[in-house]
Amino acid sequence: MIKLSKRLKIIHDMVPKSVVADIGSDHGKLMIALVQSGIVTKGFAVENKEGPFERLRSNLIKYHVDDKVTPLFSDGIKDITRDVSTIVIAGMGGQSIVSILKAHPEKMVRVQTIIIDAHTAVPLARKEICQMGFAIADEKIVKEDDIFYEIIKFVKAEKAIISDEDLEFGPILRREKSATFKEKYQNRIFEIDSILAKGTLPKGRIHSLNVEKEKLQRYL
Repeated sequence: MIKLSKRLKIIHDMVPKSVVADIGSDHGKLMIALVQSGIVTKGFAVENKEGPFERLRSNLIKYHVDDKVTPLFSDGIKDITRDVSTIVIAGMGGQSIVSILKAHPEKMVRVQTIIIDAHTAVPLARKEICQMGFAIADEKIVKEDDIFYEIIKFVKAEKAIISDEDLEFGPILRREKSATFKEKYQNRIFEIDSILAKGTLPKGRIHSLNVEKEKLQRYL
């Protein structure tokens, strides 16, 4: 069995039995694990960088899953088949993830599940994907190599109403308030206090930092 990082293991556990496309698959570890655990019998591992793509293709053969996972040297979802019902996009910025999902709407017709790990612009990703007709079904936050990652699972829905607070903090994350969630925002409060302590900021900046700090304290 291939070994997954904590982050990839969380993503793995969110994936339903389905036809899966992993966009930006890198070495293909996630797709290999999904086949090994019986979740995937058909899928696509997409990579647009030549070096990682060659390693991806080699790994699929090495772990004997190349009959179930098709490697695609491609950008985004443009070359996946229309029977894909789960899309995973991990390790990109939120804006890039949204752009990928919107670029080829004909490939999204049968998609029921989207799982993302956005490294920037997470609120934007939540908002845009919900506006595409999906609702947040699950969220996890994990700390890996001193970096916090928010992993979000969306499912097809008739209607998704999401507040500004949910966009920023996550409807499930802010309700569960895990130790990792609290650590992330306690670290930010400490950072704000350190900035304010320098005492060399313009009044407008001081005000905005204090407003941010008060908001964060409400969710801890």
